[in-house]
Amino acid sequence: MRHDGAVTSHSATVEVVEPPIPDRVRRPADALRLGIVVLVLVAAIALADVAVGTTDALEHDIALATSGIPRLLLQLVGWLSGIGVVVLPLAVGADLIVRTRPMQLIQALAAAGVGALIVIGLSALILDGHLGTVAAALSRPLEGGRTDPLDAVIVAMVALLTVADVVGRQWISPVAIVVVAATVVTSFISGASTSLAVFCSLLLGWLVGLAFRFGFGATSTRPPGREIAEALIAAGIPLTRLELVDPDDAGDRRYRGTTDSFLVDVQVMDRDTFGLASGRRLWRLLRVRSGSTRKPALTLRTELEHRTLMGLALAQVHIPAPRPVAVCEVGPFSAVIAYIDPTGTPLSELGEDLDDAQLALIWRMYSTLQRRRIAHRGLGPYTVMITDDGRAGLRRVGRGDIAADELSLRIDTAQLLTTVGLAVGAERAVATASAELGEDALVRALPLLQPLAMTRSTRTALKEHKEMLGALREEIERRLPAEESVEPVELRRVTLRALVTVIGGGIAAYVILTQLAQVDLGQLVATANLGWAVATIGCAVLTFAGASLVLSGAVSLRLRFVRTYMTQLAVAFSGLVAPSAIGNIALNTRYLQKSGLQPAVAGASVGVAQLAQFSSYFVLIIISGVLAGTGPRASFTPPAALVAVVPIVVLVILALLAVPKVRRLITGRLVPRVKIVVPQVLSVLQRPRKLVQLLGGALLLDMSFVAALVCATRAFGADQPVAAVAVVYFAGAIIGSAVPTPGGLGGIEAAMSAGLIAIGLDGGTAVSSVLLYRLATYWLPIPFGWYSLNRLQKIQAI
Repeated sequence: MRHDGAVTSHSATVEVVEPPIPDRVRRPADALRLGIVVLVLVAAIALADVAVGTTDALEHDIALATSGIPRLLLQLVGWLSGIGVVVLPLAVGADLIVRTRPMQLIQALAAAGVGALIVIGLSALILDGHLGTVAAALSRPLEGGRTDPLDAVIVAMVALLTVADVVGRQWISPVAIVVVAATVVTSFISGASTSLAVFCSLLLGWLVGLAFRFGFGATSTRPPGREIAEALIAAGIPLTRLELVDPDDAGDRRYRGTTDSFLVDVQVMDRDTFGLASGRRLWRLLRVRSGSTRKPALTLRTELEHRTLMGLALAQVHIPAPRPVAVCEVGPFSAVIAYIDPTGTPLSELGEDLDDAQLALIWRMYSTLQRRRIAHRGLGPYTVMITDDGRAGLRRVGRGDIAADELSLRIDTAQLLTTVGLAVGAERAVATASAELGEDALVRALPLLQPLAMTRSTRTALKEHKEMLGALREEIERRLPAEESVEPVELRRVTLRALVTVIGGGIAAYVILTQLAQVDLGQLVATANLGWAVATIGCAVLTFAGASLVLSGAVSLRLRFVRTYMTQLAVAFSGLVAPSAIGNIALNTRYLQKSGLQPAVAGASVGVAQLAQFSSYFVLIIISGVLAGTGPRASFTPPAALVAVVPIVVLVILALLAVPKVRRLITGRLVPRVKIVVPQVLSVLQRPRKLVQLLGGALLLDMSFVAALVCATRAFGADQPVAAVAVVYFAGAIIGSAVPTPGGLGGIEAAMSAGLIAIGLDGGTAVSSVLLYRLATYWLPIPFGWYSLNRLQKIQAI
């Protein structure tokens, strides 16, 4: 630490103690922007590469739209661009010199030069054909060659302006916008670059500038403690001393302010490090469902107002917490809040010393927050405390919400339960919470007892007490009635399953779009056989009859066929928002419960139906595979690759089963379901009529799907063997069930198209056949499913 001098006001002299502020700083916001720019740039080139024809047509439309602009106006824009490109860098350089930032000027010029060199290198690679079809996306043919795939002027200028950080400069910022816009317009309208080339040039220039700015650091705009003290004195805080206690408190600077009569906790938000906390909240927002995390503030003023509001809200309900006494801006790039903090001991230090009376005070304080709909979002072990005068309080105002939604309040309950549990154990935590909040509040919080819902400090503490969340769940479940169950809540917005969905869907979309580019859909539709198309729809209708028979055969009571059929249509509609297996289980179980079955029996019956479908599927895929692999000499001759793959897959499965964790996972998930399903299977086996319904419906279901795909191929003139088409269907269905998208979208289309091509169909016919098949079996039933779902809900059948 060093003494940074003294600040003299009308009534006091302030001693400021803090280390020197670094001249340069790496802004977290720059790293975030850099990542976003890279993603957008790659996505734009990839999309244009796939849809070259679409971008050409779009560019042609833009050219036609701008062809009517008066020539004089275009000439003026061109002159503005030419003059601006020369004058603007000179003005930026002069501005940086005046502000005594020569190093920033050197870096800005270096960024511009590097940007131009990158353009030269990339242009050579693209035009020489080393980057595949990117040349067709970024340039257009000319008589003597092709247009430039990137604009070096735009790249260099944007890189220079980014490193120079002209945003917010009174006159340079608007002038820079006008000059860049004029350069972009003239580059496109003159035909020197395509619209995509211009867009990518802007992104590449920004990317180079951000890389330089983050790599070398930007000039610090953080005000020193002296200016902060001046601002607080002007706001009415009679400071005598200001000392820096934490230079990085989640992106803020924290000072301890001293007056003649009280201490103040001073929190300074700087633009240079503001993105750190906002970036963490953005990452959490991307990972966690909406409502369970607050959106990051985009400006200092927004964050300043929110923290102030939270502090005032806590003060209004008389909860001991930091109380804001001064709020102000310090220069154009920083803001400060001064709090008067209550004194006390956090739960992390009290631990087992907490008595039941103190725990009751904590839960009463929290009950007050719940009644006032205040979500704190930070009830960790270091935040909740017992004050020196024996009250329950908070050491931080939190970054929650006023008038919070139900999910946020439930998460707060889960957080505080875990915090108290870490201090005094799960049993006392649940017992005292139940006494003050009631068991309903604990039941609502039960699904949210998961690490993702906790604060960072709580997650750190849980690493040493890994059993705590499980103990809390067990303690709450012990208090539940035996027949009551709690539905889980998925907090993660981005899960591994969702990530696989996005990547797999992107790959599938690429495959399908590539194949569609080779298809003349108009000609194929015109030549399609209407009779086979109608037959495809008829087979799709039979699939729902098969599913209805399967469900009817899996239960002992008599189900109404029409209602059961409508339920299967409703299952098809639910496939729009969830993977098919999830909607199938949920709706069928609900339907059986409404039909009079007990919940356990309904769940077991749905399990029996799925077992029958799997058995049918397994038998038919073996038969189809054998028939498809039978050659002219009536011998089974599967491909050599398949012969090699099957034993490898079996070995992998056996190797996995040799792992104890995998065995425990399978035992924990599979054995309980088998115990539930077996009694129902035995019940069905004792009724031959039900058994015929069950197995007959399963065979009808799968055979109807196969027949639908066969009819779809016949509609476009294909004559491949039924067995081969059946193998394609089963392979596509397997992939569709593995891809966690609604209805297997993307995965089924890509797999079936590739499979049909593999058995001899051309790309256009294969894609068209799959589209007709999916239209009949997936898309057309959706409106009928919507009607069925609403009708069944209206008559309380589900």
